Amino acid sequence: MNKFIIKNISENSILFIDGPLIGKQMNVYTLKLNEELLKKVVIPIFVVKNSSSNLVTDNVQELKGKFNSDMHWAHKLLKPGQRTNFFLYRDLYNTNNSKVFCYIKPFGVSPQRIEVHPTTYYRNKEFICQMMDIIYFLYLVHADLKNPQVRPIAIAEQFARETKKIYNVDKILTESKLQPTMNQARGFR
Repeated sequence: MNKFIIKNISENSILFIDGPLIGKQMNVYTLKLNEELLKKVVIPIFVVKNSSSNLVTDNVQELKGKFNSDMHWAHKLLKPGQRTNFFLYRDLYNTNNSKVFCYIKPFGVSPQRIEVHPTTYYRNKEFICQMMDIIYFLYLVHADLKNPQVRPIAIAEQFARETKKIYNVDKILTESKLQPTMNQARGFR
């Protein structure tokens, strides 16, 4: 997927990515993608809708033990249209596993986390506040109070759902000579 994105992205653009910069086994891929995008002067912005992360609430003394998660804290703190300040997370063992992030509450519902790699943040520091204004505008343009998303991600999801209707991926995989994993084999029954 990274090769496809790198090959097709226009230079000097902003790319919204649905999901975290750092998470589970994807770190290597997303960090490499981030690095390649920066070479093309692309600003990758990662948007996280649901998370049980406690990076803020576990590390800010005044917040410890008062909230279930950072999302819970941000939901209580923020009014619609507001965002938190930026926070820096840096892995103690691998400093490349780092991110600069904030929470934004576009409407009266759950906030979302906006993440960028520190390299992205520092290269574009003078534009970060303007980018946050653009991100908020893209939530408003999409205007879905039940499922708030930045408009480009919402359009991509709609396109993906429609594409899945055209191609029966499960049937194609079942009829192929590919060997499914144990979990995939259970899912086909």
